[in-house]
Amino acid sequence: MDEINILNSQLTRMRQMNNFYHKQFLLDVRLLFFFTVIFFYLSSININALLIIPFISLFGSVLLSFHAHYLIFTRNYSQFLEEKINKINGNDLLIAHKLENSYLFPVQDRKIVVAKLGSNFTWFGFVTLFITFLGLSAYIFALRELIIIKYDLIYLYFLVIITLVTLFFGIWWFLLGNGEKKLEKVFYEYR
Repeated sequence: MDEINILNSQLTRMRQMNNFYHKQFLLDVRLLFFFTVIFFYLSSININALLIIPFISLFGSVLLSFHAHYLIFTRNYSQFLEEKINKINGNDLLIAHKLENSYLFPVQDRKIVVAKLGSNFTWFGFVTLFITFLGLSAYIFALRELIIIKYDLIYLYFLVIITLVTLFFGIWWFLLGNGEKKLEKVFYEYR
């Protein structure tokens, strides 16, 4: 097998993974939204249903970030492969990575998970921030109600601790760019 065929085979695999994680992300967003609405409705009958909503929000944020980290991985690797194939061919035949960087989000730039603020802000970024805002709003509203009724402090402390741990790791991996730095190290070796 020649180098172009091997690289193209890897590119095909990355595009398939990207497709899978996009579909999984969208399915999970719908399921998380559905369960959040159901538990808010149930809380009108039994206030204890509010206990579940912060966990849905936290679990949802971690799960959706997991999908996003695979999307970032496949986008980075696809770009690497396309650039390598273009370099071997001596032309810019493969441009999907350029279109994705312009239309979806610039994968190499600093961003809030997949939302680039500023002049490179896109609809993709808006949708990401919108979904994040809805999850955060549900979390805050449910927590506020639980604090007002002075719900069990052990529950609230536990929730605060896992929230802080989740935020810490999310900031470390995404906002500080530690995940993408791991990719850059490997890509640098093989350029």
